[in-house]
Amino acid sequence: MKTKIFILASALVAMALASCDTDVKRLEVQKLKTYDEQYYKNLRDFHKSDHEVSFAYYEGWSPVEGVEGYKDPASWGERMIGLPDSIDIVNLWMGVPSNDPEDGSNGYNGCTYAPIAYADMKECQTKKGIRFIMHADASNYNHKFTVDGVDYDMSAEGSSVSDETMAAYAKWIANTVDKPGLDGVDIDYEGWSSNNLVRLVKELSNYMGPKSQHPEKLLIVDYFGSVPPSELSDYCDYFVQQAYSNQTSARFPGSLPNEKMIFCETFGVFYADGGRLLDYARMEPSTGRKGGCGVFFLGRNYYSSSGVPYNEFRQAIQIMNPALNY
Repeated sequence: MKTKIFILASALVAMALASCDTDVKRLEVQKLKTYDEQYYKNLRDFHKSDHEVSFAYYEGWSPVEGVEGYKDPASWGERMIGLPDSIDIVNLWMGVPSNDPEDGSNGYNGCTYAPIAYADMKECQTKKGIRFIMHADASNYNHKFTVDGVDYDMSAEGSSVSDETMAAYAKWIANTVDKPGLDGVDIDYEGWSSNNLVRLVKELSNYMGPKSQHPEKLLIVDYFGSVPPSELSDYCDYFVQQAYSNQTSARFPGSLPNEKMIFCETFGVFYADGGRLLDYARMEPSTGRKGGCGVFFLGRNYYSSSGVPYNEFRQAIQIMNPALNY
């Protein structure tokens, strides 16, 4: 009897619902992790403004070294679109993603076929205004590359690299930057003579940097030991000091413009939650301001002990550029 009553009651409810107005309008609810166009315009304007920049070496997008193919990651910790929206400059450590299958898995310091990472990068560039740069090497003379159909082997010349080879190396870097539409280059200065670094930077200034015809493309030098020569000040947008806590401390060298100095801490291996990153974010010269701060291997901070992805890196950005409350 109870069962029959329940069935009858259910039927009556169904009939009542059927007799109601079924022309229900669907509510448009903003999807998770999506924002309106005004948000993205504000974000692009912020990146274009004169401010202390955030900088990071990022490798999470790249395949594991020695593994063929490209990543199709489920974790946003391995996606460029998962990076903080307010990050200014991303150094593409471990190669440059492209959408050209002929690039294959070239790995370090060249274009690598990685269509998912490439699509993420283009979205971050166009929608968010984040800039992505190539990581070029000036720590050894073992480079082999091809420019305009001519093969070059810098190792055959060593530190006595000829003007022709140096110009070709600069052009190869420029070609690698241009192919996937990157925003510039960061030269890792560890091992070359200062004279050769100057030669390379001046050659690159034909293609990018403040003195080029394409000043929107960044020309950056990062270093650990020897400070880059002061004569490069007008040719470079920024100088990045590898001020890793386990190796050295951040300092304004005096020979380079303070407003072009970026100080980098290291994440993960030594300091899971940023070491002195927040100190670097607060640090300022006696007059003027610094260029910014950053980290090596930002991907390691995705799993912050706070539970918030990239928590300490986000805090550093907020210290340098506090959000406005209206």
